[in-house]
Amino acid sequence: MASEAADRAQAPLRRLHPLRLLLVSDDRGFCGVTSLLLEQAGFAVWATTHAAPVRVAELAREHRADVVLVDEAPSRPRAARTVAGLEQLYPRARPLLLCADSESASPAAPDSVERSSPIAELTAAIERCYADERPHAAS
Repeated sequence: MASEAADRAQAPLRRLHPLRLLLVSDDRGFCGVTSLLLEQAGFAVWATTHAAPVRVAELAREHRADVVLVDEAPSRPRAARTVAGLEQLYPRARPLLLCADSESASPAAPDSVERSSPIAELTAAIERCYADERPHAAS
C-alpha cells in the first residue's frame, strides 16, 4: 500500500492544457534554446525581450501566462519593477526569476532558479512556482 502511494506521488502531473509561460530576456540565444526545451517539456512558451513592466504585464495578460520567467538578477531594480508590475497589473501570473549562478534569491522575490539549471530543475521550479510552493530554507 505504501509503495502504491509512492508511485502515485512520483507520477507526472497531467493537465488538460499546458502551462502558459512568458519568457522575458535580452538574450535571444537563451530565449530560443530555453523556449525550445520548455516546449519539448510540454509548456506553451512565448518569449520577448525586456520591456517596461507595464508591457510585460500586458503581454502576460494577452497570452494568459501562468508563470512569467524573468531573466534578470533579483537585486536589479528592473527585476523588482517587473515583479511589482505583474503583481499590480496581472496578479494571476506568477513571476519566476532566472538568476546567474553566483546570485542568490532575494527575500522580496522568493521564486527563483539558476539560469543555467538543467531543464528538469527549471521545469520543477516552474511547477513549484505555479503551485505557489516555495522551498523551505535549510536549517
